[in-house]
Amino acid sequence: MEEPFFFRRGEVPLFGMLHKPEGTPRLGFVTCHPFAEEKLWSHRVFVSAARALAASGHAVLRFDFSGAGDSGGSTAESSLDLYLQDLAAAVAELERRVPGLERIGLIGLRLGASVAALFAERAVENESLARLRAAPLILWDPVVDGEAHFQELLRINLSTQLAVYGKVRETRDQLQERIRAGETVNVDGYEIGKPLFESCALPKLLNAEPKRHAGPALVVQIAANEKTPERADLAALAGAYPAGTASRAIEHPFWREIKPFYGRAANLQRVTQEWLEKTHV
Repeated sequence: MEEPFFFRRGEVPLFGMLHKPEGTPRLGFVTCHPFAEEKLWSHRVFVSAARALAASGHAVLRFDFSGAGDSGGSTAESSLDLYLQDLAAAVAELERRVPGLERIGLIGLRLGASVAALFAERAVENESLARLRAAPLILWDPVVDGEAHFQELLRINLSTQLAVYGKVRETRDQLQERIRAGETVNVDGYEIGKPLFESCALPKLLNAEPKRHAGPALVVQIAANEKTPERADLAALAGAYPAGTASRAIEHPFWREIKPFYGRAANLQRVTQEWLEKTHV
């Protein structure tokens, strides 16, 4: 069963889609999508993954962060803290709609995976989030270096300038100065403002310091082919978790505009499902 609905984080409406399995699930998941256009291109992969998890007996809540998809708010007002609040509201909504869940895991892609990882650390000291403490944490190609990620986003703005004006009118340094001055910069139709930029564009958005999340954690590098070098930063992140596992899935970067249509990331889904079975969840 799939049920669309709206719920709220304070006064902000958030859109959710609940995937319910047959029977009574003991484990639920909340998914965390990436930022801006990456959310658009990866949407069908999340739908397919949620349906596969529901077919395996798990409840899954897909939702849109504020300022994204069908949710209220705007990216100009967004920040890392607001995304964490959105996720807290989503977890509470899943608990309310599917009573009896013993654990609630998180699945995130790219910046969404970074938000999930940071939220899992907060759950350790929050009694209302006790169901997350021993639950699976699944991080698909998380953004470790937020600064590099946002520099890449600003590069898209430069490409748009070239396409529209035939030249770069504002450099990346000038764009950053405008953001820090309280203005917004448009990237593919998404406004990046100071709160989001200063909270997420950090040299080490995620670090390899020992993590407090005690549940099983899977960190997946999504590699274009077998020859793609292994990422030491993701291996180190996985090693920072008491029960962490580093893995690789061979997939095209489906969160970008690429030639093949990605309705399902079969290898990523298989790696994730096999890990879940090995961890007996």
